Amino acid sequence: MAESPPEQSELSPENPERLWLWERNVYLDERRRSWLPAVVKNNGKIQVLLRQKSIPLGPAMTPKELEAYELPLMWQLYPGKKYRGSDSILWEIVYHIKFNDVEDMLLEQMETKEYHP
Repeated sequence: MAESPPEQSELSPENPERLWLWERNVYLDERRRSWLPAVVKNNGKIQVLLRQKSIPLGPAMTPKELEAYELPLMWQLYPGKKYRGSDSILWEIVYHIKFNDVEDMLLEQMETKEYHP
């Protein structure tokens, strides 16, 4: 009986340069890969778990639909393992892993005074 190949893990995959909101709960990166966010509020901190998953895309959100969205409309990669949201708030990359072709990235909202490049 043939052995199964070992599980593949990648502890530090390449971070997307940008993530844009495409439709509710779907961001796209510069390679048009979709990322699905899950918001976690813990002890006054806001965290977002982003999972990269290929899904069929619907129509992009209209400007009116974007007004009430709780997360930034775009994240831009920033020096020091961080993203800057379109609202200028910084988010620390707590971890970014890839395991068995599933890529997860956890971002945590930072206080302005916490930023050190």
